[in-house]
Amino acid sequence: MKNDFRRTAGSIFILLSLSTLSLYAQGGMSQSENLLSSDSLLHAARIIIDSANCRVLITVDENGKPHAREMAPFSPENDWVIWLGTSPVSRKVKQIQNNPDVVVYYYDPDGMSYVSIAGKARLVDDPDKKAKYWRESWKVLYPDRDKDYILIQVTPEVLEVASVKYQIFWGPSWAPQSFDFISNKSK
Repeated sequence: MKNDFRRTAGSIFILLSLSTLSLYAQGGMSQSENLLSSDSLLHAARIIIDSANCRVLITVDENGKPHAREMAPFSPENDWVIWLGTSPVSRKVKQIQNNPDVVVYYYDPDGMSYVSIAGKARLVDDPDKKAKYWRESWKVLYPDRDKDYILIQVTPEVLEVASVKYQIFWGPSWAPQSFDFISNKSK
């Protein structure tokens, strides 16, 4: 039942996206008319992130192959830095040590919306930060927070958003609306 819903939702998402592209192609709507301001795009991204029930960290291995796993990131801070917790002996830790380029991906199937944040990850083993970014329910996974738990700090570089619910669609080149944290601009 759940897979049928997701297939149907995905089909609707594609149809609505194609309809929007058709409007672009017919001249009924220009991409610049549909672009949100940076503030509006970032506001919509926060709403989507808060409602997302699928949150994924994507790292790159030593062979350049991506690896994705569902995680439980903390809500992005005001500067959009994202914190995640893991075991210091996990595969993702080794991958981040070799290549700090990561993506944190949030998907809300009900709103047919996603936010993708590409950035640089670094490992943080600071006791105060580990206490701040901790959930008591994790004690089962990390019995000794000092030794069994480490943080991943992701500093954002580019955020991308697409949403049927909030009518944030791709442009004619299929590029989603984005925000570049380095230049501090929407695209």
